[in-house]
Amino acid sequence: MNSTEIIREQIYQYRDNFLLHKDSPLGTFWNNRETQHLRFEMLTGHLLRTDMVSTIEDVGCGVCDMYAYLKSKNLKFTYSGTEIISEMIALAKEKYPEITLLNRDIIKDKVTDKYDFVVLSGALNLPGSTDRKEWKKFCYSLIQSMFTMCNKAIAFNFLTTHSTFVDPALFYINPSEAVTFCLSDLSRFVELKHNYALYEGTITVYREDYIRGQFKGAPFAKYFQNRK
Repeated sequence: MNSTEIIREQIYQYRDNFLLHKDSPLGTFWNNRETQHLRFEMLTGHLLRTDMVSTIEDVGCGVCDMYAYLKSKNLKFTYSGTEIISEMIALAKEKYPEITLLNRDIIKDKVTDKYDFVVLSGALNLPGSTDRKEWKKFCYSLIQSMFTMCNKAIAFNFLTTHSTFVDPALFYINPSEAVTFCLSDLSRFVELKHNYALYEGTITVYREDYIRGQFKGAPFAKYFQNRK
């Protein structure tokens, strides 16, 4: 898998669409604000809190619509984003000069930055002309890279194979396969949300240390013992 070539294809696809539709949901391949905000709620509603400041990194942040959404909530957070479309970054920086945005390949680049939560919305859906097997490898490599960047958890969404509608231009993932991948390659602490209206699922993968902090005391100690 060559992430550089895949990202080049993604830039070509997303830039043309953005230049056509500009700063609107269609500019980042969303249908409307309502479904976009529902996705953001599924990704972040169980992570960010009103009583604790968290850092959140938005991979494939586009024009930072997630930041605008989170600002409307009574939450304490520091937001940053990664994006590969320079025109999107320029617009987002103009709208939100207070946030940090980076143009980088988190698979190839040696990212040492750490964030409490690393999230991704919609970036796994459009493979373009990339071979589907190569795209799947790219998606899982992206998820693995996200996990190396988080201190507490990652969350990502994907189009589900359990759908009554299929678009051949889009990429669908079997949720059981995605959960198995996360359990075997990342962490045993995995949450799948597959109970909302959209043709998709949202997976959250937690680090063991973060979960251990939620279950303190002797009754839970045996569940966090290292096993060979």
